[in-house]
Amino acid sequence: MSKSVTKITRRNFLGSTAAAGAALATPNFFMGKAHAANEKLKIGIIPAYSFGLYWLVQDQGFAPGLDMEFSVFPSGPPAIEAMVGGSVEAITVGSVPPLAAMYRKVADFREISICGDASGLFTIVGQPGLEKLSDLEGKRVAVTSGSNFDFFLDVALKANGLEDMDFKRINMEPIDGQAAMIAGAVDATVPLATSRKLIFDALPGATMLVDGSKLPIDKRPSIMDVFMSTQPVIDEKQEALKLAVAAFHDQAVGMLRDDNAAVVDRMVAWQEGLGRAGVTPADVEPLLNGYFYFNTEEIKDVYARGILNNALDVQSRFLVANDRIGGMPDIDALVSDQIINLI
Repeated sequence: MSKSVTKITRRNFLGSTAAAGAALATPNFFMGKAHAANEKLKIGIIPAYSFGLYWLVQDQGFAPGLDMEFSVFPSGPPAIEAMVGGSVEAITVGSVPPLAAMYRKVADFREISICGDASGLFTIVGQPGLEKLSDLEGKRVAVTSGSNFDFFLDVALKANGLEDMDFKRINMEPIDGQAAMIAGAVDATVPLATSRKLIFDALPGATMLVDGSKLPIDKRPSIMDVFMSTQPVIDEKQEALKLAVAAFHDQAVGMLRDDNAAVVDRMVAWQEGLGRAGVTPADVEPLLNGYFYFNTEEIKDVYARGILNNALDVQSRFLVANDRIGGMPDIDALVSDQIINLI
């Protein structure tokens, strides 16, 4: 399989200390329902919908006895910086920044729960006339080199026994790959979930070659968004973290499944509270529901079976092979079941 040799160098998984200052001021909107709180927890949150379920816990009063104070960060690296600096005690974050930080031994990090598996947001879309993944042999595929999009493509190929198939990877950002496909310059792309509809609008005969939302758990890449802290904080704030994680997997995921429209409406309100004017339920629904969420029984099973460890191991090896991190992090140390075992 041939690969584009161009490497992306403008992305850093751990930003500068100054990046920590990019955190947005926490609006009063985050106060949620009033209740007597014996425990307090400072959480750094990125405004993605899987993470928003922790805000929903506070908003709906799902964890009586716990008051969560949220600080908003634009991405994982500054959130990690803030956690290392002590201004927040736990964070929601994507899968890659903790792997880079753990490899660098920045702190005694622990991934204590999973917010959602983002695999369902990823797809591989082909030009009209292509019917299956093997039809990409000898074709040109636009994908961002070394990214989660590239990782999804890699896992999808292996799941279908096509890891040795010969094709040309064209290193493009998702939005550029989408434009190239519409223009006919590439045969397939791994697009953004937020804009892939534009491909089908422009190319009505385009084919969904792989849909991450339809992959079984043993076949999907498991690109996990996680809830993490440091071991000293876990030991100090164990009860607060237990209350937050238990409410997430029980009441918040339960509400998502039983009254999805209400959760969509609350996520619209959350985004509007962040100053994102014009967000509608139609914008929120496919992104919120594109994740795989785990209830209490399911998250316990994920940890007991080592699914998170295995997913992080596969992704770490991919990142190392693509020169995105310098070596393998200690995944067994990174993943902790200390809190999950308490819920």
